[in-house]
Amino acid sequence: AHSRAAVGRPRVVVTARADENGLVLRVSDTGPGLGPGDTDSVFERGWSTRGPGRGLGLALVRQAAHRGRGTVEAAQGPYGGAEFTVRLPLHTTEVET
Repeated sequence: AHSRAAVGRPRVVVTARADENGLVLRVSDTGPGLGPGDTDSVFERGWSTRGPGRGLGLALVRQAAHRGRGTVEAAQGPYGGAEFTVRLPLHTTEVET
């Protein structure tokens, strides 16, 4: 793992890969990271470290992931900040009735 001091300037790393299980999108940063207990609450509409009137983006990401039958998770990342991972199935099977 890298420390923020070792990285220097603020940085965001985005990766995407597809495999037999679907698409995995990962976003990591060198920011302050998540506080204890924030890994679920960051997805609530209105949650923000920057004050009121914000906190919509991650709620929309979670909503879009769920609509696509996927998942989204938050954790401490390898660069000292937060890491968000979205997993989406590439092939869905729909049953007609």
